[in-house]
Amino acid sequence: MIDLTGRVAIVTGAGRGIGRVTALALSRRGAKVLVNDYGGGASTAKPGGSEVANAVVEEIRALGSEAVADATTVGTAEAAQTIVDAAMAAFGRIDVLVNNAGGNITTGVDQLNDERAETIFRSNFTGGWMLLRKCWPIMREAGFGRVVNVMSGAMLGLPGRSVYAAGKAAYWGLTTVAAAEGEAHDIRVNGVWPTANTRLMVGIDDPAMIEHMKGFPPHLVAEAIAYLCAPECKATGEFYDVGGGTVARIAFARSTGFSDPELTAESLAENFGTARDMSSAEILDGED
Repeated sequence: MIDLTGRVAIVTGAGRGIGRVTALALSRRGAKVLVNDYGGGASTAKPGGSEVANAVVEEIRALGSEAVADATTVGTAEAAQTIVDAAMAAFGRIDVLVNNAGGNITTGVDQLNDERAETIFRSNFTGGWMLLRKCWPIMREAGFGRVVNVMSGAMLGLPGRSVYAAGKAAYWGLTTVAAAEGEAHDIRVNGVWPTANTRLMVGIDDPAMIEHMKGFPPHLVAEAIAYLCAPECKATGEFYDVGGGTVARIAFARSTGFSDPELTAESLAENFGTARDMSSAEILDGED
């Protein structure tokens, strides 16, 4: 069994869904957990409180592990510092960060007002980015760290999720750059694209999809995240599609393409099929 005894984890959005079962999965393996959840609605507009995080803390304590609750709303540098300070005050170290918090409103590209759009982006990316920055010196000094950024396949084009998708997509660049900078210090940073039946399914009006998603319980995502948080996991700067018991790596790829030293719009028009043909594509990484 993977042993996280003595390790300390911060899990954001840990009051429900994937975050809750991730906090439990880490604690079952010996980790002490700061359970962060603002306790409000998935849209980030509904007021919250500490009750949701406290309930998960009680679950963890019932397992014989240690945990503290934190109801800070992610999204700013100040909030990130508050969360990190709470973990350090309770446990004296931080080894693992799971950036899971996020929110969404299902609406068209131009239908959110500016303030709500910015709030959703902050909850889905800025909060995690700031937390990574605040945890980084602690992990670097210790010579160990594991960061998992919870992303979303919505970034591939799920209608009505533009701001949510943009925030989750921003983790791609953060994950790869942080992985490159952190590897020398055994700080491993990876991304997970989960498929799980959570409250973010609200707003999807498709009975067939709702039925299909019953086969994707959140705890199967949490188990994959738990491995990525383990000392045994040396992968970094990678992304995994996780759901229903399947784990599959996702990567950028580049086609062979079409080349013309005298390229014109017209020559491209004639050869555009070759430019977009992915049959012989190669995976790109930080060295490409």
